[in-house]
Amino acid sequence: MGGHPEAPRIRGRTRGACALAVLALLLTACSAGEARPGPGSTPAPTVTPPAPIAGLFDVGGGRRIYLECRGSGPATVILIGGLRAAADYWNRTDTKPATVMQAVSENARVCAYDRPGTVREGNAFSRSDPIPQPSSERSAVADLHALLTAADVRGPLVLVGHSYGGCIARLYASTYPDQVKGMVLVDALSEAVADAMSPQQYAELQTSQQVPAEDIVAYPGIERLDADAVNEQLRSAPPTRPMPLTVLSADRRIAPQWQAMIDSGQLPPGTPSDLGAAVDKAQQISQDYQAHLVPGAVHITDTHSGHDIPLDNPVIVIDAIRDVIARTR
Repeated sequence: MGGHPEAPRIRGRTRGACALAVLALLLTACSAGEARPGPGSTPAPTVTPPAPIAGLFDVGGGRRIYLECRGSGPATVILIGGLRAAADYWNRTDTKPATVMQAVSENARVCAYDRPGTVREGNAFSRSDPIPQPSSERSAVADLHALLTAADVRGPLVLVGHSYGGCIARLYASTYPDQVKGMVLVDALSEAVADAMSPQQYAELQTSQQVPAEDIVAYPGIERLDADAVNEQLRSAPPTRPMPLTVLSADRRIAPQWQAMIDSGQLPPGTPSDLGAAVDKAQQISQDYQAHLVPGAVHITDTHSGHDIPLDNPVIVIDAIRDVIARTR
């Protein structure tokens, strides 16, 4: 595990576009006029779209997790944020012309949630009940499954995982293969990052991403990970079954900004100045690895974005999600 550092506050500033074909199914009546039920026929039942959700759900053990859902359609899209990213990451008001959650809800049911220990915009704490930290990827999968069950969120599911959220999406798909029909991995992290770095480089990367002690004092439940344990969970999980998969990879490298991040205090003093280049190389290898998880995966590398693609270029994420939904049908 590793990759680009993820601070509690996440900013984005640009947007872009990626055009994908949209297929419309036109139903026409015969020349005699609009078709009407014949004598004795039973009219088709009226399907009521599911109502929006925004609230806390009991996931067992006396804990509750915050979930919000909106929209309706042929699939249910689950948005899984990166490390310490809460549900509002997918619905930032400064993301134009539309946020990922807003746009996807026009054609599908879409849900986002606060993992315990995540941070909302304005440095507000997670709305979900805290758990001991560091947490594990398996506990994140168990929490998500319990949450979807408690809220009666039904599939077929399309999982969208950004950064560390991609690890959760992959393990969820391996654990519940009958529920997941497609995935979008958005500059996701993977076990291949560690494999592509020397042990010293990887240890330095983990040190550079430790939560400052003062942040833990202010927010004891802030999300933290045991990266080695997460990597082992991914390595030991069953392979991802064949499904529509799109991998979106950042094309703006972190190395040019690495020294400035050290100088500004975003990275701890003593962080090697050349580590950023090693991170970029490892993440590129990791992205290629994920693009070969299933046959026929789509790999989009021309994203005009840094690591936070859902903020830098939400349109390309929106189009990728819609394309995967179409391919699941």
